[in-house]
Amino acid sequence: MTIFHRKRAGQITVELMLILPVLMLMIFFILEFGNIAYHTILANHASYEFARIGALVGTNKPSGKANTGTMATKINAAKQKVFGADAQRIQVRLKVQTTGTDPMYKKHQHEDVVVTVIYPIRLAFPGTSWLLASEPKRDGIRKISVTTRMPVEKMYASSDMR
Repeated sequence: MTIFHRKRAGQITVELMLILPVLMLMIFFILEFGNIAYHTILANHASYEFARIGALVGTNKPSGKANTGTMATKINAAKQKVFGADAQRIQVRLKVQTTGTDPMYKKHQHEDVVVTVIYPIRLAFPGTSWLLASEPKRDGIRKISVTTRMPVEKMYASSDMR
């Protein structure tokens, strides 16, 4: 019995060396997916809030055209407050689209603010970049792009009702 036991002494070590890298890679992928999910939620919320800010400060006069300069200024100020030192890495694209004209009040055009947040995150675990990173994969960064559309808040002027 001891002869048989001696011949199998290294088998456990060999099996562990074969299985351990696969097990560690699976654990890293699970943790990395959690990290990506967290940052995706953060990017979605930031995009929604930036669109909300743009929709609320878009016009300063009744039935006026949306002012993208004012929107961009307020959104950038909010981006600095939310992300602090990381704000330079995050891109925010702002676009205003006309979606139609009110049939009753011809001067009143409906407009939507479209905010796109491009949020790069550094992948935290080794071995996950070759599958989860954006191009170029050697950088180990995944770019999350989130777009939110929201109607610009406008009030009607009494002169619009003609």
